[in-house]
Amino acid sequence: MARTNLSKHLLLLAATTSIVALLVGFAPSEVEETTIKLEVPLQIISIDEEIVKTQVTDTEAPAVIGTQIGLPTPSGLVKHDPSYITQQASVKSGDSLSKILSSHGISNQDIYRVSSADKKPKELTRMRPGQQLEFVKDKNTDELISLKLIKNQLETIAFEKTDGKFVSSKVVREPETVNVYKEATISNSLFLDGLKAGISQSMLIEMANIFGWDIDFALDLRNGDTFSLLFEEKYLDGQSIGFGNILAAQFVNNGRVYQAIRYETNKGAHYYTPDGLSMRKTFLRTPVDFTRISSKFNPNRLHPIFKTTRPHRGVDYAASKGTPVKASGDGKVIFKGKQNGYGNVVILDHGRGYTTLYAHLNGFSRKIKRGGRVKQGQTIAFVGQTGYATGPHLHYEFRINGTHKNPVTVKLPNDEPMAKKDLKDYLPYAQTMASALESYHSPDYMQKLASIKR
Repeated sequence: MARTNLSKHLLLLAATTSIVALLVGFAPSEVEETTIKLEVPLQIISIDEEIVKTQVTDTEAPAVIGTQIGLPTPSGLVKHDPSYITQQASVKSGDSLSKILSSHGISNQDIYRVSSADKKPKELTRMRPGQQLEFVKDKNTDELISLKLIKNQLETIAFEKTDGKFVSSKVVREPETVNVYKEATISNSLFLDGLKAGISQSMLIEMANIFGWDIDFALDLRNGDTFSLLFEEKYLDGQSIGFGNILAAQFVNNGRVYQAIRYETNKGAHYYTPDGLSMRKTFLRTPVDFTRISSKFNPNRLHPIFKTTRPHRGVDYAASKGTPVKASGDGKVIFKGKQNGYGNVVILDHGRGYTTLYAHLNGFSRKIKRGGRVKQGQTIAFVGQTGYATGPHLHYEFRINGTHKNPVTVKLPNDEPMAKKDLKDYLPYAQTMASALESYHSPDYMQKLASIKR
């Protein structure tokens, strides 16, 4: 049976061979070449370098391992690329972190997470009106990605999400500091002429505080008085963002020259004369800023209400109602209340026999109480018109061992002198700063100084 099948196959093969030979014999001698182009549109699909592998077993043929072009990517291999958006919000009075973020679609869970990362001193709970919140979230899911509390131009608190948790950090920018010189001559007032010369109001107040122990800015200023300042101005990205410290200052008042230089010791930064004496005195010359004297110290003054001759044992400073009254020196509150014609009164004991009295007050500062201590310059009360007073003013008395002294002319005791070890380093520094200040003086200013020295 097998031999019969084999014979049939051989006969079929022979017949096929004969037919092929016959066809070749009739074929033309030259064959025209024809090019066939196959154009297959391909769709290029980008896959994030994921490789689809075909697992093989010992019984399967080996498969080619590689990138599968034109096939849909398995869902588990798709890399999520969210679209992030950045939003900002200005903190307003009464705002909280939760209120601001929830209004922008942030979930309570994310608000809790970022709040938990806010360690001491709890910056997010101490936000102030005017500060800025900047946060990044997923546009599709509202998931919070990062948060920044911009406290000011120099300081930012940042919260970045890492492994599902937020981590806080502080970003502090350092401004460029430039030394600036200004000078002015008084013809109208300290503020008008100072502002006209390009000196800020805050800088003028600071200068007045520096010289306030020697110059009564309510009484002593004269037309023609001159002053000069060397101070710091801070820049960020080429823009002025404010002022730093006054480094050196000079005030020519009624023919007297006062000079102050800032110097820092282990007790802090203070102002000193070029010789190393502290500009700070134990007492301020005046307990209210930039007012006028309405009634001087006079043992034989005619009382404006009773029209009788009564001694006026203090100085009256006319000022608008509510003007802050400052403690003229460190001391203890030994009286706070009412005293007959004085109205509301505060009396301070400064030790060593010195006491001061402040009368006709509109009200008292909440921070003072009888028996408590106050610091020089601290607000203790406010100008008023209580008691026997014809208008709002402060009545101020200065006593030494119970004896009234004229606050305007009394010699004020100096503060503690600079330590000798600090003085050794200070003196050459003071000479350098004084020379630097002098090098900027205008010719008119130099001429005025020269006339005083003569």
